[in-house]
Amino acid sequence: MDIFLLFISAIFVNNILLAQYLGNCPYLGCSKEKGVAIGMGVAVLFVTVLATVFTYLFQQYIMIPFHLEYLQTIFFILVIAALVQFVEMFLKKMVPP
Repeated sequence: MDIFLLFISAIFVNNILLAQYLGNCPYLGCSKEKGVAIGMGVAVLFVTVLATVFTYLFQQYIMIPFHLEYLQTIFFILVIAALVQFVEMFLKKMVPP
């Protein structure tokens, strides 16, 4: 029985692709060239830093004073999605193909 539980936990709970899905794009082969991978890494870093700043300010000055903490996850998803779209539009406009 212990071995069965070990396999189940390895397949579903501790699976790096299912449970910890950060970095799937390089794993799946979307960026096989070094330049593309570096560009994607910089874009991820940019989005992460800006999302952290925006969500911290919004949470400290709007969500906590007005007791809207229950909307935290929805807001974080919206901020990250908006920033990803912004970076994508910026890269399409400024970086040559």
